[in-house]
Amino acid sequence: MSSLEDLSRLLEAVVKEADGDKALRAITQSALSLTKSQYAMIAMLDETGGMLQIRYGAGQGFNTAEVSSVPVDIAKENGIVGYVAATGSTFQSGNVDKEPHYLRLFKTTQSEIAVPIYDGDERVRAVLNLETDRKNAYSPGDQEMALCLANIASMVMAQIDHRDREEALIQIGSALDSSLTEESLIERVIGVAETVLRFEACSIFLHDRVSDTFVLRGTIGTLKPQVGKISYSPGEGFTGWVCKHGEPILLDNPQVDGRWKGKFVEIPNDEICSFLAVPIISRTGPIGAIRALRRKSSNQFLDNRFRPTDLRLFQAIAEQVASGLENTRNVTRLVRDQRMIAWGELSAKSSHMIGNRVFALKGDVNELGYLVSSPNPSQEELKELQESLVTNVMRIEEILQDFRDFVTATQLDLSPEDLKQIVLETVNEVFPKRSAVKLELDLHDVPILNVDSRRIRRAVSELIENSLNHVEKGVLTVRTKLAPQGTYGSRLSRQMDCVEISVQDDGPGVGEDRKSLIFQPFHSGRVKGMGLGLSIVKGIIDAHGGEVFEAGNEGSGANFVMLLPLTE
Repeated sequence: MSSLEDLSRLLEAVVKEADGDKALRAITQSALSLTKSQYAMIAMLDETGGMLQIRYGAGQGFNTAEVSSVPVDIAKENGIVGYVAATGSTFQSGNVDKEPHYLRLFKTTQSEIAVPIYDGDERVRAVLNLETDRKNAYSPGDQEMALCLANIASMVMAQIDHRDREEALIQIGSALDSSLTEESLIERVIGVAETVLRFEACSIFLHDRVSDTFVLRGTIGTLKPQVGKISYSPGEGFTGWVCKHGEPILLDNPQVDGRWKGKFVEIPNDEICSFLAVPIISRTGPIGAIRALRRKSSNQFLDNRFRPTDLRLFQAIAEQVASGLENTRNVTRLVRDQRMIAWGELSAKSSHMIGNRVFALKGDVNELGYLVSSPNPSQEELKELQESLVTNVMRIEEILQDFRDFVTATQLDLSPEDLKQIVLETVNEVFPKRSAVKLELDLHDVPILNVDSRRIRRAVSELIENSLNHVEKGVLTVRTKLAPQGTYGSRLSRQMDCVEISVQDDGPGVGEDRKSLIFQPFHSGRVKGMGLGLSIVKGIIDAHGGEVFEAGNEGSGANFVMLLPLTE
């Protein structure tokens, strides 16, 4: 079979191969026969470390662990592979012992070919290296074949990049679909940028209507403590300029541009080599920007600047973020409208309930006036009157507290918290020291989450009190654990892993016809309060981007489950 036929078969195989690693290994394996080499390797450029990592290879006894990396450099004895990566030039030698750059990887090597593998932006991405133990073994035709194999490898790497970026967009799309709050949406988008796209500095700024500035809402890097605290005015610096004009910026050495301010950056000004920012545009116009910075490489031979492909990817991400923000804000407006309706009902009901208590208080006050005007008021009647006054004042305080808690349930002050510890402390505070109900704790360690600890305590305590009001004696179990995706059939559980907090009892349970009603305002089977307890719990969990539902069976006890999304 001719070399042309072998090459054609290789090209057909790598085009069909979905696994990029397998395709690159196939190239090194074919290179052995196509060039009659003893060893064939592909060394991938690590721009961050300034090294070439030998990732793929073929040949008898070849082991990547023994020849793991070489520096990108033109210094003597640092290796021909590193020299080719640094200069971008093809190298061929029939006697490597006479080459000052040669770094011996294999004891018997005499001849070597090394050719650069370029990406779509004409930058060296990797090096294909061929070695044999015969002197003057390679012909000009072998060098041409090596260049052809390098082009095939370049095509495979472009496919890998395309799939990686496609996967990043899919992950971001999934994050947008499953995020109910702007905070969780931004956190997940930033997380994808960090883990999948490997940007060392990436930030999102969004418009704040009150201050008419663009405020930092999420970031990777040193600005994290400044989230929500720093902002750009429209047109201020590159970030403000992009936010105001709705146009992207991709600049190398941004410090020389007149718009540059260097006001809030994740990397020291003199270390920035490249700046990229694209606008986040809604139907009404620019609402923010997503930006990234690249640090100058310590290796003079490495080009660490952003590429046009990075700009196109950022634009695609920004489009998805804009769509996700619009959906999230629509949901927020809907929730706010629903709560406004509930507040109206709450005001009317609380006014009625407080009015009844005030009427009773007026009666008690009149009775008190009558008694104190008597020459010898009855102590027993005074005591009964005092108890009635205290009871009515306490009822008014309970109504007012329910009102306050309902109104403020969705106002969060987030910080990293240990949910297991929060639940344990809450149980110790609210569960009666002497009770006919037996308490069982099933508290597993769970990841640290950004939550409002005070609101979570209120939600847990409300569920415990709710259960105790329906169970005279028996067992009440409080649980914390991880709930992997699909644990429950609920909307959130189907989409992602969650942290679960649940309160389960062996009381009468909740009928199927009431499961969808019990979290609505004023729906309560208890005489005490206004029927807002479970509605307050729902408001707290919804505000955290989570979900609460009753998962028990009527007749076998209630099981109230709170799920909080486990973000990366």
